[in-house]
Amino acid sequence: MNRRGRLAKNKEPAERPDAWEAAVKLLAMRALSTQELRQRLLRRGYPPPEIDAVLARLRASRYLDDAEYARAWARTRAHRRSLGPARLANELRARGIADAEISNALDEAFAGTSAREVAEAAATRKLKGLRGLAQAVARRRLAAHLTRLGFAVEIVLALCRKHFPHGDESNDQ
Repeated sequence: MNRRGRLAKNKEPAERPDAWEAAVKLLAMRALSTQELRQRLLRRGYPPPEIDAVLARLRASRYLDDAEYARAWARTRAHRRSLGPARLANELRARGIADAEISNALDEAFAGTSAREVAEAAATRKLKGLRGLAQAVARRRLAAHLTRLGFAVEIVLALCRKHFPHGDESNDQ
């Protein structure tokens, strides 16, 4: 049957590609960590020993490199999405990247610019949407936004003080 529920005419059942072909096709679509690729191959029904052999072969061929994946992921997400180190570390950990590789990736992602500069860019964008709100509300929303993005408390507090210098006073009701 096809997608519309009709019987397909003269269609032979397609042979399932071997695990190597499936893995290469998945990696051709987008970069994946070892854990992500393993999970996708398991979902497709390949046996774990075959998957382990394919992953080893991909690593040996340098098609699969978790350290490079982590560096590219952190660099892209830090600067395009203005994410902080804590959020990036959590995302990489969820993708099965080792802590040592995460640390190296974060160091490289924030080598040219500091986390404070990335947070400042995120705050500037967020402030546009906070215009017209009471100062206390805007300050609270900015702090929550920057915290969700994964920036350290010290950076969040410093930016809130910078953009809302009189936020502690009660005259903005």
